[in-house]
Amino acid sequence: MSAKRFYFTVDLDRDANFPVPGRMEAGSLDRGSGPAPRFSSAERGLRTLLDILDGIGMKATFFVEGRTAEAIDCSCLSGHCIGFHGYDHEGLSGGSTGLDMGPEAVESVLRRGFGAVSDRISRPSCFRAPYMSRPDSVLPVLRDLGIAADSSEYASGRCSPYDLGGISEYPVPKSRDISGKTIAAYLWPMHEGKRTPQDYIRMAEDAGDYMMLADHAWHMCERREGGMMDAGQERKEASDVAAVLEGILDLGFSPGVLARRSPSF
Repeated sequence: MSAKRFYFTVDLDRDANFPVPGRMEAGSLDRGSGPAPRFSSAERGLRTLLDILDGIGMKATFFVEGRTAEAIDCSCLSGHCIGFHGYDHEGLSGGSTGLDMGPEAVESVLRRGFGAVSDRISRPSCFRAPYMSRPDSVLPVLRDLGIAADSSEYASGRCSPYDLGGISEYPVPKSRDISGKTIAAYLWPMHEGKRTPQDYIRMAEDAGDYMMLADHAWHMCERREGGMMDAGQERKEASDVAAVLEGILDLGFSPGVLARRSPSF
């Protein structure tokens, strides 16, 4: 019988990021001091998440934005799996930024992000594209950098890791909840008060032998809708994340981190 594997991943990037039209680099939602990138919620949320993980006794995979690695102390990530997440949370596929990034610009961004995370934390072994949007031009650069795994795609229903020409893809699952609405395995809606821990535990119940869950460090302290949390709200977010992780582990899943070779399921 195949082992049931659970991967908890965290995007460690600028607070409440959003694409800025006409610019490659993302901003942070204005909380009174303009849209320039902020990192204080990410830094505080990271400490909270690491406390939760230490209490449970599990490791996670952190996709670290290059600029964030330079802005905050990430030495606390020792022992966890380190990936990278661009440099300035660039929309590599253009999209709402209105920019068409060619292969040379994409490669420059990837190498800059990879270098920043390598210099400040450790050499990344995996990658997640900002906004979960990865153009084809990314894959050759990742191979050249020695990246073993990627997690930039969604997959519906029961899914498992698969090969992308020498890179293991660990997709983020999507499915339907008990009311028939689409649910993705990102904790974003829970932090915004639109889903409960049980929604994600039910998702894992139907996931088969593979479950991937994704989160943002800054979302432990700040909501897109509602702004900065008070101390009581932060405690509730921490309690909800712990409930999701423990609930999924209680289903018989074993925690894992992104690996060079996709497990067999």
